[in-house]
Amino acid sequence: MAEIGIKDLKTTASRVVEEVEGGRAYVVTKRGRPAAVLLPVEDAEDIVLANADEYVRMRRRARSAYAAGRTTNLRDLD
Repeated sequence: MAEIGIKDLKTTASRVVEEVEGGRAYVVTKRGRPAAVLLPVEDAEDIVLANADEYVRMRRRARSAYAAGRTTNLRDLD
């Protein structure tokens, strides 16, 4: 992921936003330290959904079932 300083971002915001729309991601730094992330909307939506309470609960249940040996082979789902 590319880095861009906040001062550079201020002067090149339009170009950076176009690049982000095209799929590039940036870590925005402030005084050399990461402060924010710029992501394409699709990537940001994936992150939000992946961390939504409902999906977190589903993942935890699935991991628990897997650890207990309660799994289904994909071939058996036909």
